[in-house]
Amino acid sequence: MNIPSSTSPFTPPRNITIAGFGDVGQVYAQALLEQGVQLRLYHPAPGTRTLQAAARFGLRLHTEPAEAFADCDLVLNLAPGPQALPVASAAAPHLKTPGALFADLSSAAPDDMRTAAGLFEGSGYVDAAIMGAVSIHGHRTPLLASGAGAASLAERLSPLGFVVDVLPESRPGDATALKLVRSVLTKGMDGVITECLLVAEALGLRQTLLANIGDLDRSTLTELMAMFIRTHAPHAQRRLHEMETVEATLKDLGVPLIVTSAVRQRFARTVALHGANPQLPEGTPAQGAGLYDRVLPWMLQAERAASTAETPNHLFKETP
Repeated sequence: MNIPSSTSPFTPPRNITIAGFGDVGQVYAQALLEQGVQLRLYHPAPGTRTLQAAARFGLRLHTEPAEAFADCDLVLNLAPGPQALPVASAAAPHLKTPGALFADLSSAAPDDMRTAAGLFEGSGYVDAAIMGAVSIHGHRTPLLASGAGAASLAERLSPLGFVVDVLPESRPGDATALKLVRSVLTKGMDGVITECLLVAEALGLRQTLLANIGDLDRSTLTELMAMFIRTHAPHAQRRLHEMETVEATLKDLGVPLIVTSAVRQRFARTVALHGANPQLPEGTPAQGAGLYDRVLPWMLQAERAASTAETPNHLFKETP
């Protein structure tokens, strides 16, 4: 659920503190300053680059929580994941403005976010996962917000040009958990593409490769994902042999085949669980939600059964 600015009964927050001032913080600061927001920065131990960035924006960087968070309407926590909970702990005692929100946009673990939420009164803490590349889309990069205060965050940020989708019936940490699952896809693509192009570069085939992958552009990502799920198990044996050939052929290029090896292992695992020529569950459609509804539970059941059988016995032994 996205809440557009035209429906928002709230005026945008006028006093915002950004905690953490890396690349994303600077993009947000530029957009907020252009709209007349009173902006403060917080960092408990800023380095030279952070201080220089703050100076370029003409902003004071506060190191004391009382100065950074008192009378603040909204905090945007952009600290690195391991620092996110300490920032929340520092902010909570000072964030006393009625209706003030602490929006955690960090990469903290979901459990840490749930711990942080307990530091704030009522619905004052919101998990807001950044769902895209801020370097491309700027402050309009979609945010996915979860927790009781998620709708309030959307109502306050939308007039400032932010795009906030609300995860219904959610708790803090749920949005970030979804982002982490999404990262399996996006960061996996990063790794596969990087390794593929490194191999092509080593073989002197980069330009030829790039000129011969246009067929992939003819399908949407959604279509490709459905095709892979529909064909993965039935064709795993053939694809395993292909990946074994790839590894054997490319092993001496001076490029470690890290992702390639993992792909081979994925196909080998599927063959071990389902055999060389498995049939998909009866009635599996070629596309749509029904495809996933049939195939994924079938595959997951086999994975869990195998994982249980493979669990070392010593894990269940009592410690002497």
